[in-house]
Order: sequence, then structure tokens, then C-alpha cells
Amino acid sequence: MQFNEVKIALAVSAALASIVAQAQESVTTEEVRVTASRVEQELLDVPMSVSVIAEDEIRHSKARNVGELLETVPGVRILNDGSQGMKRVMIRGEDSFRTVVMIDGQRISEHKSMSGAPILIDPSMIERIEVIKGPASVLYGSDAIGGAINIITKKGGGDKFNAEVSAGFNSSASGKSAAASIYGSIGKLDYRLSAAVEDSEELETPYGKVPYTAFSSKSASLYLAYNLTENTKVGVTADTYDLDFMSGVQDDSYSDFFVDVPKWHRTKGALFLESKNLTENLVRLRADAFYQQSNKDMHNRVYVYVKPVAAMPFPMVDQKMDNYAENELAQTGFSLQTDWQLGDNHYLIAGYEFLYDDLKKAFSLYHSKTFSLMNGMGYSWTTHAEDHEGFQQMHSLYLAMDSTLTDSVTLNYGVRYTWVRSEVSSADGESVSTGTYPVLPAQPASPVLGESSTLDSSDSRPVFNFGVNWRPYDNMALRATWAQGFRVPNLMERYIPTSMGGGQVLANPNLDPETSNNFEIGLRLTPKNINLDLAVFYSDANDYISSFEVADGIYQNRNVSGAKTYGVELSASYHFDNGFEPYVTGTYIRRKFEQDGVSTYDSGTPEIFGRWGVRWGGSLAGLDLRADAYAVTQSATKQFQFDEDGTTTEYGGSTYYNLTMGVGFGPKNAYSIDVGLYNITDKAYKTSDAIYEPGRYFMVKASARY
Repeated sequence: MQFNEVKIALAVSAALASIVAQAQESVTTEEVRVTASRVEQELLDVPMSVSVIAEDEIRHSKARNVGELLETVPGVRILNDGSQGMKRVMIRGEDSFRTVVMIDGQRISEHKSMSGAPILIDPSMIERIEVIKGPASVLYGSDAIGGAINIITKKGGGDKFNAEVSAGFNSSASGKSAAASIYGSIGKLDYRLSAAVEDSEELETPYGKVPYTAFSSKSASLYLAYNLTENTKVGVTADTYDLDFMSGVQDDSYSDFFVDVPKWHRTKGALFLESKNLTENLVRLRADAFYQQSNKDMHNRVYVYVKPVAAMPFPMVDQKMDNYAENELAQTGFSLQTDWQLGDNHYLIAGYEFLYDDLKKAFSLYHSKTFSLMNGMGYSWTTHAEDHEGFQQMHSLYLAMDSTLTDSVTLNYGVRYTWVRSEVSSADGESVSTGTYPVLPAQPASPVLGESSTLDSSDSRPVFNFGVNWRPYDNMALRATWAQGFRVPNLMERYIPTSMGGGQVLANPNLDPETSNNFEIGLRLTPKNINLDLAVFYSDANDYISSFEVADGIYQNRNVSGAKTYGVELSASYHFDNGFEPYVTGTYIRRKFEQDGVSTYDSGTPEIFGRWGVRWGGSLAGLDLRADAYAVTQSATKQFQFDEDGTTTEYGGSTYYNLTMGVGFGPKNAYSIDVGLYNITDKAYKTSDAIYEPGRYFMVKASARY
């Protein structure tokens, strides 16, 4: 990113902050209510950093998946793993393994992936998304060391019959999408039935099409709820999501490389009961139970061919590796939460959560064929198979209290005790055949799996948080919080080795849980036409699990890392009476990564990233019009490799420009058309070392409500 572009972004931020400081007249804006603290509150009363992506924003968005929806949230980065269908989420520099992903408060787990928990739900089925930044281990348990993402789905209600339909086209990969739902309320019964499909071809970047980047998905969901009384509701939900995608690279060091996931299928069924105002003190009881299954098949190909030198009839190196994996994970969960009003000044949340992750199958098959002139002109066939099954069982008890000291000062404090038991049984086998040029040995028979062995472990720990929220005015809130983070290693890190991507990562049964201490000071302001949310944060994390090189191309998971992170997040806008609204959402972050006695700020995290622009909304001739001209900015970054060479990879900064427009029309603006032109200057940029992001492209989306 050019230095002048950084100055522009910072200048816009400073100007907006100055406007806020000088504002004299104030009015109360429309309340934004969230459930991030496990109870519905006005956003100004929430003692933590929370960003909300609302239903209207989702409806008009070009996003093909949840990762793309989150791109505008301060403190959140979305990284491309080489595919369009799957994106990785990072919150304040913490990767997706340290972020809890939930759908309606129920966790999506993953124990056999190098990219963390998948977010397998179509955007058309989402009412809103709440992003909690910073550790949420007290409220949401282990893995929430970096934050939590809670996806709230659309429900029933309204008239007896309502309908929504939408269709879209995205030219970056000739992507086509369609979604439809019917919903309503008949007597005491609320219902919704939804379905969606998405199909995209290979991604087009400024350097051409990226091979192996097509994806498709299809999904459906059902919601039924019956109102037993005015205060008591029972219901059932069911949903399914089927994803087929591939990942590629733009790297000349491979003659062929892809990750093919022909099936990543999530199915879920859930029951709930909610009752309010049971007694004078027990104001709410909520019970949830769910069963969720995730099945995944994967094929990873890594071919490396080094051309022969002059006068040689054979290559220097010809290596072909094909890795196959089949994974089946079943989750059973139960939660019970009670809300208590204790006197006039204390509100207590007490709850219990149970989660049983049953890894029914984690089978992998590895084929390798190698010829190397640099290794005695030898041929080698290797076939290696592994089969794993196991479970991770978690019990949690939590208490969270809000205590009102004065009309404007509220304390928030809590504790969670978590107990986790993990166990995996494993069996493996290997067959090897070798030969010397020109004799090629026969491919060995499939290996016979050896006797199974079992490893297990238990972890437990209490974590605490404490915060204060001060509202001197109706439209202003100051907050200060301290919170602890706690993350238990998943089954793959402790017990299941992996060889995807061409390297081998060994598990480590002696891993300790990761921990952190985190501090934040924040300010929210909503005077007159202004909205501002500012947060300053610091995190000190220890016992990070990282893969440490123990031999050439072989790594092992170890508690060798830590990170100290500090930064500032800003979301600010000013709404003029003529409909124009300049805005900025940005993050400044510095992350010092430490591993095995070496420390560096080259942690792969850009110092500055965000979005800034001007949007407009108004009415003309009965039409509801909107437009948004904005830029997305990211500074240059470096990533130090903790290996024998100690190399540093550099990524250039980028700023790309976009323009979107939309129109709503018909009764209550029931019909809508949105168009957008993205990356107008055809900027070539990356968010990771996998592939470039899309070049110049356009989007069109039409939707209707009946």
C-alpha cells in the first residue's frame, strides 16, 4: 500500500473523531440489540467489542459465503486458502483454530483440518452475524481465545404466508446463485422453509484463470416453533449444507497441485425450549439439544518435476504424491441457561454446556512415487495408510453477573470452569519398494494396518473476566475489560499426524492448552448523525501450538510459541441530512510472535487494514436508492519462517476501489436490484501466499419479498 493512501485513511479517521468531539446536540439513535453477552442487550450496554452484520446488509451483499460477509468487520481478516468456497477467518491476528464458530449459539467443531472450523451455511439463511472480538472463553468456552462468531439464522413469524426469493451473478468466476424461502405464522405455529444453490467456475485474477478453484454448494433448512403460552416456546430446526470445492495455487514450483474436496457435507437437527418470567427472580430459561454430522472427502495432489539438464534422458527429480482422506465427525450437544434477576441491581446468568465430538473416522492414504538423480538415481514407491477414531468430550459450567452500581455504571464479571477429555485410537501401516535406474520396481500392495493403540488426556481450568461499562449519557458508553483465554488442543494436534500439502506434521500427545490474558478499553458514541466505536486492545498469549521443524520436511506440534498483540480498531461514520455518509472501518495492529527463543514482528499480520468510503441513501420518484463508493486498504506485511533457513516472505500492500448501487421499489420496497463493480483498477493483490484475489469484476443481484 502506498504511504499516501495510509495517510488518507488515517486523516479520514481523525476527521470523523474530531466531529464527534465537537458535536453539541445529541439525540438517541435507533437501538441496536445483540445477544453477544448471552442476554439481549442494547449494543451500548455490551461490555465487549462486538460488530453486527445486519439482515439488510446481508440481503444486498455480493458475498458468496460467510467469510466474504465478514470482510468489513474491524479487526477481522479473511484469508484465501486457494479456494473460493472456503475462507479462513482471523480475529485480531488469531487464526481460525482460536475462533469459535457457532450457528444459533451451537458450535461447529473440526478435528481434522489444517484451516480450522468450516462455516458451512448459505448467507441467504442468515438474519444477522455477531462478531465478538477478543477472548470469549468465559461465555463461549475453549477455542474462543481470539473471539467468537455467532450466526443467527432467520426464523418464522409475521403473516400466515410470506416468501423471499433472490438470484445473483458474479463475473469473477461466472458464479450463479439462487435462494428461496417461505415463512410465516399460523395460529401459535411459526415456520420457515429455505433452500439455496451456488455454482462458480474457475476464479479470474489479473493474471488469468486460477486452475482448480471451482466450487458449488446447495443447502436447505427448516424451522418450526410452537408457542405453548405467551412466555413459553418449543421448537425444532433442521438444516443441511453440501459443499464441493477445489483449491489451487499460482506457483511455478509445482508441476501440478490441487486440493479436491468433492464432499464436505454438514447436517444438523436441533430442539429448543425457551420460557420467560417463570418466577419473580427466574426471568428466563433456555434449553437446547442438537446433533450435527460433518462428512468430508479430500484428495491432495503434489507433483514436482525438475527438467533434465542437457544430454540427460531423465529428469533431475520427478516426485508424485497423492494424499486421500475420509473424515466423519458427529457432534452431540446440550446446553441449559438460566437468567436471574437478583434484587434491583444484579442480573445473573448461570449455565451448563455439554459437547461430545465423536470422530468416527479419520482415514488417510498416502501414495508417493519418486525418482531422484540426486539420490543415487533411485526409484521409490511408498504407500502409507492410517486409520484413527476417537472423541473429545467437554463439560462447562459458567456464571456471568451484571451489577449496577449507579444509574450509569455497571460491572460485568464471570467465571467458567471447563473440563475436557480426549481420546484417539490409531492404526497404521506402510509398504515401500525401491529400485535403481533403469529398473522401475512394482508398486507395493496396499499396506496392512497394524495393531491399534490408544492415547488419552484430560484438561481442566477456570477462566475469569471482569469489566466495567460507564454510560454518562444516553448516546455514549465507555468500557474497560480484562478477560482470560483458554484453548484445549484438538484431536489432530495431539494425536493425528497429517501429510497434506507435501509436508508431514507429527502430532504431540504432550501438548498443553493455550492461555492468554487480554485487556481492552473502548468507546461507543451515537450523538445525532454520528456513529463511532473505538477500541484499544492488548493480548499476551502463551503456550501457542505451532509446528516446529524436527527434520527436513518433517514438523511436530509443540508449545513453543507465544504472541503479544496490541492495536486499535475504529468504526466511524457521519450521516449528513442530504443522505451522504462518509465512513471508515479500520484496524491498526502490531503482533510480536515468539517461538523457541526467537521473536519477530514479521508475523504475517499487516499493520493497517480496513475500508473507507462514502455511501448515500435517499428516495426519488417512489424509489429507494442507495450507492456506496469505497476502497479496501491493506498495508504491506512480512512473515518470518521459523525454520532452519529463517526466511522471510513479503507481501505487498494494496488498495482497490469499488462502487455499488441499488434500488428498492414496489410496496414496502419489496423488490430490490443491486449491482456492483469491484476492483475497478484491476489491482493484483493477495491475502495469503496461495492465489491472487479476483481482478476487475461485476455483480448483479435481484431479490423480492412477498
